Amino acid sequence: MSRRIGIRFTLISLFIISLFLAGLCKAQDHNPDPANSISSAGQQKKSVNLANLSLEELMNIETKVSSASRQSESLAHAPAAIFVITAEDIRRGGFSSIAEALRTVPGLYVATINRHWWTVSARGFSDYVNNKMLVLIDGRSVYTPEFGGVYWDTQDFPLEDIAQIEIIRGPGGTLWGANAVNGVINIITKSPAETQGVSVASSASWNEGYTASVRYGGRRHESLIYRVYGKASYWEPGFLPTGGRAQDFMNLSSGGVRADWTISDKDKLTVEGQGYYGGFRNQAHGYRTPTSGLVSIFDSATVQGGHFLSRWSHVFSERASMDILGFCDWTDRDSFATEARSTCDVELQHNWQLRPRHSLILGANEWTSGARVYQSFTFKTNPAEERTNIAGVFGQYELMVVPDRVRLIAGTKLEHNTYTGVEIQPQIRGVWTPSPVHTVWAAVSRAVRTPARYEMEVDYQLAQIPGPIPTFLTAVGNPKLKSEALRAYEIGYRVNPSQHVSLDATIFYNHYDNLTNVNLSNPMSVAGRPIVHQNPTYVQIPVPWQNIGGGQTHGAELYVKVAPIKRWQLATGVTELRGNSVNLNDTLNLPVANTPRHQFNIQSRLNLSRRLSFDSGLYHYGGIAGYQFAGNVAQDVPVHNRLDVGISFHQVKGLTFSVWGRDVTADQHWETRPFLFTTTSSETGRMVVFKLTWQSQAEKGRDD
Repeated sequence: MSRRIGIRFTLISLFIISLFLAGLCKAQDHNPDPANSISSAGQQKKSVNLANLSLEELMNIETKVSSASRQSESLAHAPAAIFVITAEDIRRGGFSSIAEALRTVPGLYVATINRHWWTVSARGFSDYVNNKMLVLIDGRSVYTPEFGGVYWDTQDFPLEDIAQIEIIRGPGGTLWGANAVNGVINIITKSPAETQGVSVASSASWNEGYTASVRYGGRRHESLIYRVYGKASYWEPGFLPTGGRAQDFMNLSSGGVRADWTISDKDKLTVEGQGYYGGFRNQAHGYRTPTSGLVSIFDSATVQGGHFLSRWSHVFSERASMDILGFCDWTDRDSFATEARSTCDVELQHNWQLRPRHSLILGANEWTSGARVYQSFTFKTNPAEERTNIAGVFGQYELMVVPDRVRLIAGTKLEHNTYTGVEIQPQIRGVWTPSPVHTVWAAVSRAVRTPARYEMEVDYQLAQIPGPIPTFLTAVGNPKLKSEALRAYEIGYRVNPSQHVSLDATIFYNHYDNLTNVNLSNPMSVAGRPIVHQNPTYVQIPVPWQNIGGGQTHGAELYVKVAPIKRWQLATGVTELRGNSVNLNDTLNLPVANTPRHQFNIQSRLNLSRRLSFDSGLYHYGGIAGYQFAGNVAQDVPVHNRLDVGISFHQVKGLTFSVWGRDVTADQHWETRPFLFTTTSSETGRMVVFKLTWQSQAEKGRDD
């Protein structure tokens, strides 16, 4: 029933959007207003095709970002540890997913758990849920309050539609709210004006899977531009440590539409919608239920969902503007954190340039999410249905102390959430630009992570202890949990001494209070429950979620890009992570220990000729210590070096064919640790991927 309702919701949403577009087109036919419309055709003619630029020309393009201060500014002068993955970086990297592209970011740890689960984290605390990293797509948060993380498996739209990905390492709670603790990933898609004509993309790998997407972009008059797309993906299963294939394959089909309408020279409206449906299977853990024998805790599953988003931008004057963003999305999945959830959010932001040296940003939002959890032996909650609400206001003031040299930024966000009440997240940042090529910035911030639902009120089978009788470690929800709080101190330096060289370095110190985890070293009764619960067929040992104390991490991140010759570009990122929290799992099993202490990557981009390019990437990941339980070490991850190489042919205008070898020097291996005493993860290894993309030049020219 829920599946049929979900499919109907998606179809109805897309139908409503289609009617909306048709109405706009008709209105424009009868009431054209060329004087008040911006010529998208003219804009398209002025746009630059990055694929036709040399590597040296690409380095000279000034990158603009908006994630660091919620307004457009130069990347070189941004007051945060921010990194940008451009559309050209994605194309030259030959990536098959958003998570794969994030491997190139210094300060991020990215690893596959299995064929459809990813761990993506910054500055430690890497685990399956990554609950200290906020992810946005065109301003829409894809965070779920069920476990505090992101379903990366369903963030699957054409990579060719991404304009850039902005990654902030470090807290962003003042602007983006709770759970933006260790970082913010802001995925920004291209406007319909940049995706005109027909585009077809496909990839195939004997060891990875298959994808295919089709996109069409068009316009109705100069003020209304749109695109529609469809995509299908199938991911092959991974490998078992004992040999053979795991049972973790996945397929997903999705489709969507976006339209940008320039109502006048002061008003712009964007509407978009998307729907998806798929299924997957997870490898059996070796868990036993009391009645059905050996089963997987997460067995065959289906997943479906969709969203609708609208954004209105209005310019009052040269000194004031306003944005209103609203969206609703829903998901229904009977897998990990089994739930049917619907979420809606509305956000208002007002920008003022009070005086030439004074600016102010004020905003407010109201977020609500309701869910029904599917009860099972492995996942139980009370109540089964619940709604979570967050309301917040934020403000940020910027003072240009010395024009074009020194500026100070201060702000805070106040939020009220269902679980812990009012939370305050202030920050102060300073930027010193002694010359146009040098920038020094520093920041002191506070951010919080509110408890997730599965930590507050869910009981689930965390692990099965080996033995003759089924014995489960059962994680028990704790309604008295406090929010985790971070105090962060950062200093950064950027320099671009020439058009051939750039450098970005950051050092940081993070202090955490009220860290939350299950305490495996001291199982205890909770709310009158006995320490050991036993029935005729199995035993349960409750391990409650607790605020187990404080900790700290510190480290350094370095990124250097050089162009030794006109056709060759090199970039390297180095990450060093330290702190007492890194090894806390020796007794408490904290997930921060699932992050390597040493990481680096080197990206090479070489244009062999006008139509032939050779690209490669080398990644080094330090080893990860195994779990400590009952004096034994299990499931460690050794040091790993990964090499990706690819060659691309641009033989026909609009057509690109590439062949990529991924992890070409490696045998089968884990990239990160699975859950304790389970085999949730599957191993990965070398693979060869063939990619083909085609952009209709005839359609593009006709639209122009």
